Amino acid sequence: MSLRLLSLSAMTLAAAAAVTTTAHAHGTMELPASRVLTCYNEGAEQPKSGGCKAARATAGAQQFYDWNGVRQGNAGGNHRAVVPDGALCSGGSAHFAGLDLARTDWPQTSIVPTPAGDYTFVWRASARHATQYFKYYITRDGWDATQPLRWSDLEEFASVPGAAATDDGGRYRMTVRLPQGKKGSHIVYSIWQRGDSPEAFYACADVKFPGDGVPVPSVGWEDQGPLVAAGDLVVGTKLTFRVMDANGRDVAKHVLDITSGNTRASAWSYQLAQKVNAESHVFRIGELQARNGVSNVVPQTSAEKNRVYLSKGYTGYKFEVDKEAPSADTPAGGGGQADGSQGGVAGNTWREGKAYEVGQVVTYQGRKYSCLQRHTAWRGAGWTPAVTPALWRVIR
Repeated sequence: MSLRLLSLSAMTLAAAAAVTTTAHAHGTMELPASRVLTCYNEGAEQPKSGGCKAARATAGAQQFYDWNGVRQGNAGGNHRAVVPDGALCSGGSAHFAGLDLARTDWPQTSIVPTPAGDYTFVWRASARHATQYFKYYITRDGWDATQPLRWSDLEEFASVPGAAATDDGGRYRMTVRLPQGKKGSHIVYSIWQRGDSPEAFYACADVKFPGDGVPVPSVGWEDQGPLVAAGDLVVGTKLTFRVMDANGRDVAKHVLDITSGNTRASAWSYQLAQKVNAESHVFRIGELQARNGVSNVVPQTSAEKNRVYLSKGYTGYKFEVDKEAPSADTPAGGGGQADGSQGGVAGNTWREGKAYEVGQVVTYQGRKYSCLQRHTAWRGAGWTPAVTPALWRVIR
C-alpha cells in the first residue's frame, strides 16, 4: 500500500484500522473482485486501469487503502434507505465516491459457471463476526451502463444465510445458482449484513459472462482469485508459490528466481504460471479457456489475466505467494524500491518506517514472517511482526 500522498494523521488512522481484529467487521467481495479491492491492488500512486485512475482523481486515495471499509454502520437491513441511487458502489460514502463512476474501463472478472449454473462467491474479511446474510444482485439485461448504478437496475438472485457460508480463515465462501442466460458485461452487487450489529458492507464487482451465455462444460477448476496484487520486482527476489493442504500444512513449493529477464510483472507472472502448471496437480495459473468442450488454464503474458485455479479434487487447499527480497540495498528499476513495491523495504530484516507488500517475507527476532496486508510500519507504533497477527504470519 502506498500512502505517501496522504497526511500522517490519515495514514495512521488507516493503518490502525488494518490491525483491528475484534472491534469491527470489515470486508469486501474478493471473488469476483470488487471495485474497491481492484483499486487497492493497483495502488494509489500508479493505478493501471482507467476506472481506478478516474476514481483516484474524483475522490482521493482512501479507496486505495481502505479496501474493507465500504459500509454503513446503522444499515440494519434498510439498505435502500441508507444507500441512495447512484451511490451503490460507494455504499453511500463520499470517501468512496470514485467507485460510483459509470465507466466501461473498470477491470472485469470472467464469470465461468459450472454446467449446473453455479458459481462460488468469496468475501474477504479482516475480522470475522456473526453474519445474518449475504445478498447478491445482478444488473438487469439492457441496463444503462453509462449511468451510475441504481437499485432499479438490479435484480436479486441469491440470499445466503450466514450459517450457510463456509468460514475459511477470514474468507467466506458460498456457492449459489446464477441467473440463467446472462452474457456479456454486468455488475454483481453484494451486501454483507452482520448479525451481531446493524453494520453492513457493500460491494460492486464488474463481471463478464461467456458471450453466448452458455456455461463452460465440466471445468474441473475453481477460481481462487488473482495471482498478484502488484508490481515489478527487483533482480535477486525469490518467489515461492506455496501450496497448503486443508489443515494448513505445506505440501509443495514452486520457486522462481527473479533475474534481469523477468523483473516485469508480465514476465514473472507468466513464468511462474508455466512453472506451477508443469509441476502441480493441485493448482493452475492463467486464464480459464474452453475449446471443443475441454477446459484448460492457460498462462497469460498480461499479469492481470493470470488467476489461480484449484483442482476440484483438492477441496480446502490454499496457496500463498511469498516474495523474499535480496539482502542488498539495490534500487529497483522504474523508480521502485528494492522489493519492487512502491515505497518498499530493501533487504529482509523488518524495520519501522517502511512500507510492506502482501507476500513479502521479512526476518524479525530470528523468525521469518510473511506480510498479510499492505501497510506502513509507522515509527513508534510498535507494529512488529511478533505482535500484529492481522499484518504478519510466521512461516518459520
